[in-house]
Amino acid sequence: MKVFRFAVLALLAPCAALANTTEDIRAGGGAIIPSIGMSIGVAGNPEASLSHAIDMGFSYAHAKRKQEHAVGDGPIVFGGQMFTGQQDIEWTSNIQLAHLGYRPRYWFGNSGWAIEGVIGLGWAGLGIKGVGANGQSAAERLSNGGLVLGVGGLWRFAKATSLQLRLLGFGSGKEEGVTSASRWDLTVTHALGKNFQLRGGLGILSATSTREATDSNIVKSPIHASGAGLLLGADFLF
Repeated sequence: MKVFRFAVLALLAPCAALANTTEDIRAGGGAIIPSIGMSIGVAGNPEASLSHAIDMGFSYAHAKRKQEHAVGDGPIVFGGQMFTGQQDIEWTSNIQLAHLGYRPRYWFGNSGWAIEGVIGLGWAGLGIKGVGANGQSAAERLSNGGLVLGVGGLWRFAKATSLQLRLLGFGSGKEEGVTSASRWDLTVTHALGKNFQLRGGLGILSATSTREATDSNIVKSPIHASGAGLLLGADFLF
């Protein structure tokens, strides 16, 4: 299933692009990543060895990066414009990823360690603008719905505090719009009561539009955008 393949690839690593006539857009940089989530238990006690929940979340990253375009590079075709020649292009990207899915979680006895998975539906959006050194500029807004797959681990090292790793991958199965997206985060969560927790740590949010890299009939530059840095979030637990 095509959409399945893109979700798995987003979890593992970006694929090498096929040979194409246009130059890839490399947009991204440091970012603060706000995140909000909600978990609703549907079966099993959260403290039991196996529990089941509805998991949902939304993350956002805003990043900037300069891309050097040399004389021998292929043209960058984007937003109805063609960037050519020796110049620096400054990219500004806004990446969003939302998901709604089923999340099983398994605790290893009383060790404080757990593993989890996520499968469900998602939506990814990407707003991107490029400004060349000669004043040329272009912008596009891309989005798609698709499938989300995720894996994660949890270590509860204090009564209300845990260390959590999660990898979330999105795939739309489309060449245009957002083809794939991913969220990687390593955070410390601290519960403030039974139904609310704060989250802080490091994260990466990325989005890709393959375009000409997978369809030679689409003469538009493939886009690779990402934001990496401090992740701050809040989760509601029910």
